[in-house]
Amino acid sequence: MSALLTSGPVVPVVLGLLALVLALPGLISFVRSRQDAGDIERRLTQRPGAAPVEAKRGENRLGKAVMGIADNAAPTDGAEVSAARAKLNLAGFTGPKAVPRYFFARFVCVVIPQVGVFFALPYLQDFPKYAPILASITLVLAGLAAPGKFLDTRISQRRQACSGGFPDMMDLMVACVEAGLSLDAAVQRVGEELELRHPIIAGHMRTLSLELRAGKSRKMAWRAFADRMGIEEAGSLATMLRQAEEMGTSLGQTLRVFSADMRQRRILMAEEKAMALPAKMTLPLILFVFPVLLGVLILPAVVMLTKTLG
Repeated sequence: MSALLTSGPVVPVVLGLLALVLALPGLISFVRSRQDAGDIERRLTQRPGAAPVEAKRGENRLGKAVMGIADNAAPTDGAEVSAARAKLNLAGFTGPKAVPRYFFARFVCVVIPQVGVFFALPYLQDFPKYAPILASITLVLAGLAAPGKFLDTRISQRRQACSGGFPDMMDLMVACVEAGLSLDAAVQRVGEELELRHPIIAGHMRTLSLELRAGKSRKMAWRAFADRMGIEEAGSLATMLRQAEEMGTSLGQTLRVFSADMRQRRILMAEEKAMALPAKMTLPLILFVFPVLLGVLILPAVVMLTKTLG
C-alpha cells in the first residue's frame, strides 16, 4: 500500500479525479443554465412564421463555454465574495463578472499544472520517486498563491500611481474652485484634465462625478472615493471636506491649505528616498565595488612579489 501511494503516477491521477469530482456539480449547473438561456434566447429571437435563428449558434462556442463556466464559478458565501470584490475593486477590476472570473482563474491555476505534471510523468522516471509528489504539491501551492499575489502587486502599483498624482489633482481642484466652479463641477473638470497624465485618478474622479450627479450625498460619495483609491491622502481629503461642509468654512481656502500640505508631503517623501539611498547602496558597494578595488590595489604588489621571489 505504501509503495502504491509513493509511486509517481498515482498522486496526480488521484488529484485529477478529485478535481473532476469537485467540478462536476458546477459543470452540471452550467450546462443546465446554458440550456435554459438558449431556450429563452430562441423564444425571444424567433418571429411568428419564421425559421429559428441559428446563424450564431456555433460561433465561438468554445469561448462562450469557457466564459460561461467562469461566470458561474463564484462561491455562494457572501463574506468571501464581498472580500474578493473589495480586493478586485482596489486592483481596478470593477466589472460585474470580475468575482466569478477571479475564482475561475484560481481554479485554472490549480488544475492546469496538475494536468501538466500528469503528462510529464514519463519524463520524470529518472528522478527520485518523490519528485512527482513534491512537484504536484509545489504547483498546487503556487497556483493558490499566484492570483492573490498578482492582485497585491497590482493594488500596490495603483496606490503608488494615485499617491504620486494626488498633489497634481489637488492643485487642479484649487484652481477650478477659485475660478468660480462648484465642487461637483470641479470634480468633473479635473477628471477630464487628468485623463492622459493620471488615468487611474481620472477614472476615480469620473466615478465620483457620476455618483454626485446621481444624487448621492457628498459625504458618502467622497468616502466611497477614498475607499476606492485606498490611500491615506484620499481619506484625509474626504474627512476635510466633511468637516468644512459641517462647519461652514471657506472651501477654496481649505483646499488651498490641503494642497500645500500635499506638495510639502511629496517633497518630504522625495527627501526621504534620497536620504535612504546611501544605506541602500552600501551592500552593492561591498559586494561588487570593494572586491574590484581591492584587486586593483593588491594585484601590482602580488605581481612584483612573485617576480622577486621567483
